[in-house]
Parts: sequence; structure tokens; C-alpha cells
Amino acid sequence: MTSPRSQSGFTLLELLVAVAVFAVVAAMAYSGLDLLLRSRAGLEQASERQRAIDLAVLNLERDLRQALPRPIRGAYGELQSAMVGNAVAAEWTVLDLGSARDGVRMEATRVRYALVDGALWRARDAVLDRSPRESARSRRLLEGVQRLSWRYVQSARQRLDQWPPRTGISAPERLPRAVEVTLVLEDRGEISRLIELPEQPR
Repeated sequence: MTSPRSQSGFTLLELLVAVAVFAVVAAMAYSGLDLLLRSRAGLEQASERQRAIDLAVLNLERDLRQALPRPIRGAYGELQSAMVGNAVAAEWTVLDLGSARDGVRMEATRVRYALVDGALWRARDAVLDRSPRESARSRRLLEGVQRLSWRYVQSARQRLDQWPPRTGISAPERLPRAVEVTLVLEDRGEISRLIELPEQPR
């Protein structure tokens, strides 16, 4: 004979306990899923940031390694050195990827790098020898930059904060042996690169 207890269902207390356990398990599962999604989003954001940094540094290194000892004429006909720079900005002549009707080709052009409103910008002149009517095409390479600094290596023991040097070199086609570029980022700290320029007759 079946006892009355074996025929009865869950008691109210047992139902409340079951609901409470389910709620705790569901909350833990949601918390774990939320943490996983946040971690994934953080990793994707960090990865995207690193790609932006790598691309900006790659652009900078490429332009410096393709520097040309070719002075230019300014907008009003004045002669400007193949590279002109100070401690915070620089411009120089490079062999850059241009365009032509029959496809892609390499051409000499002028590029400039500067820090503007917390971002690293690259400007490329439309023509090599400037005219008052020509304007440069600017592109933002990297945000979150606190500081940008340049040093110009003239010899193994001499690094300058200006190029051309104030004294000693008069040839406008001369380039430094190397350029040291330092970026200070808001989230990654300092990134420094010493980039050798193409060899030239000395």
C-alpha cells in the first residue's frame, strides 16, 4: 500500500528552494557569460589598437627608408632641403606609391609627419615641387598620442634636434644617417624607433 507521503508532490518549501537554486545558477551563468563577452570585446579592442599602432609605425619606417636626397622648390620658388625637421615635426622627399593610367607606379613625392590634437598625421603633397594652388592630402594614422619627438643622427656620436643642422652642412640634398622617432601613447607608453636612411655619398 502506498503511503500518503509518497503520493504527495513537492512542498511549497521545496519549490522555493528549487527556484532559489535555479536563480543562483542562472545568475552565475549570466555573470560568466557577461565576463566572457567583456573579455572578448576587450581583447578585440586591444588587438585593433595594436594593429593601428603597427600600421602607423610601418608607414613611418617605410617613408624614412625610402627617403630621397632630392631638394624641392617651395610654393614661392625657394629651395628646401631634401629633409627639413625639428624636434616635433619633419618632412622629406620619398619614393612613394603613386598612380598612373597604365597602373600603379613609384614616384618621388613629399611627406610630412606631425602631431595634431593628440593624433599622428601624415600629409602627402600632390606634386613634388609645390605651387600656391596645390594642397597636401592629409591622413590620420594614429590617435591617442601624447607626444611625438624627432632626433637626427649625423654621426655615431652626434644626434641633433634639427635638420639641416644649424652649421656644418650646406648641401640641400644631404640626409641624416638615421632618424630616431619617439611616440608616447596614452595607453602604451613610449615607442621608439631608430631608422637608418638610404646610404649616400659622404
